[in-house]
Amino acid sequence: MKQKIIVFIGYVFLSLLYKLNKYKIYGKEYMNEALSQNRPILLCVWHGRMLFPIFYVIMQKMEVWALASPHKDGDTLGKILSKWGVQIIKGSSNQQSHNVIEKMHQILKNDKNAIICITNDGPKGPRHVAKKKSLEIAKQYNAQIISVSGDSTKKWVFNTWDKFYLPKPFGKITINISPIYEYQPNLDESVSKFMINNELEATQKSKND
Repeated sequence: MKQKIIVFIGYVFLSLLYKLNKYKIYGKEYMNEALSQNRPILLCVWHGRMLFPIFYVIMQKMEVWALASPHKDGDTLGKILSKWGVQIIKGSSNQQSHNVIEKMHQILKNDKNAIICITNDGPKGPRHVAKKKSLEIAKQYNAQIISVSGDSTKKWVFNTWDKFYLPKPFGKITINISPIYEYQPNLDESVSKFMINNELEATQKSKND
C-alpha cells in the first residue's frame, strides 16, 4: 500500500514537471532516420539525466522497453513508467542480470523495430562508464545505438553518485538526440565517450538557448 501511494505521488509529480516546462529538441532527424531502418534501437542515457529521454518518450508517445532495477527505488520508478505505457524489463547489471540478458535477447530476436532504453552506468555506477553486456547484445542483433540526454534552465542537481538532474517547473528543457553510433572495437569505452559528448552538447545547447 505504501509503495502504491509513492508511485501515485511520483507519477503526478513527474507529470506536472513534464507539463510545466517548455521544450527544445535537437536531433529529431537522427531518431527519424533510426526509426526508418527496420532495425532495433538501443536508446542510451546516463543515470543522472534519465528524466530527459523519459520526457521525450512521453512526448512522442513511443512504444519502448526500459530496464528497471529490482531494488526498491528502481521498482518504484518502473511502476511509474508503466503508467505511461513503458514496458519494463526487471533487473540490472548488479541484480537479476540473467533475466535482463535473456529478456533482451528475446525482445531483439522477435521484434526488429524494438526500442530498449537503458541507463548505461546504472544502477550504482561508476558514473559515465558504460556497461558492456547490453552493448554486446545490441551489436549481436545489429541494433542502432542512440544517446539521448538533456538539460534544463531551472533544475536541482543532487549530490549523489550520478549527479542527478531534476528539472524545476517553468523552465526550458533541452533534449539532445545523438547521431547513430558507429560500432568500434572497444565498445564500452567508445560508447562512453560517445554518450559523454552528447551530454556535453545538451548542456551547451541549453546554455545557448
